[in-house]
Amino acid sequence: MIRRPRSKVVCHLSLPAAAVALVLGLLLVLGPAGAPALAQDTAFTAAMDDPAYADPPTYLLELNDGELLPPEIVVPARTRFRMLVRNIGTKPAEFESNQLRQEEVLFMGAEAEVTITPLDPGTYDYFDEFDMRVMGRIVAREGGN
Repeated sequence: MIRRPRSKVVCHLSLPAAAVALVLGLLLVLGPAGAPALAQDTAFTAAMDDPAYADPPTYLLELNDGELLPPEIVVPARTRFRMLVRNIGTKPAEFESNQLRQEEVLFMGAEAEVTITPLDPGTYDYFDEFDMRVMGRIVAREGGN
């Protein structure tokens, strides 16, 4: 049997996807309005800075062909919130969480709002059921409201 060398997997982001990743990364580091982020052990993910999504706080999650942006969302425990889930990829995706009892099928370019009831402190997994390698988590921490 002839063995072929394994090919290297190279990930190329399109310019818009790279820009989104850069902005999200800066938001996580700098926090809202360029303020320094809180210490790592108490830092929460910045909610969307849009009055339409202010009450309850809303967090943006983007699905992009096997990638979650951001892969982890840190929220205050015992606080109701929404997630705006967008599929910015080129194929359908399904946001699903058995622990949160949430499921949304998203075609290309679609978005859905998911309301999450107050969570006890802990970690809650979610995934793309159409691509089981894509996993993320919500971390609910004390220290919020």
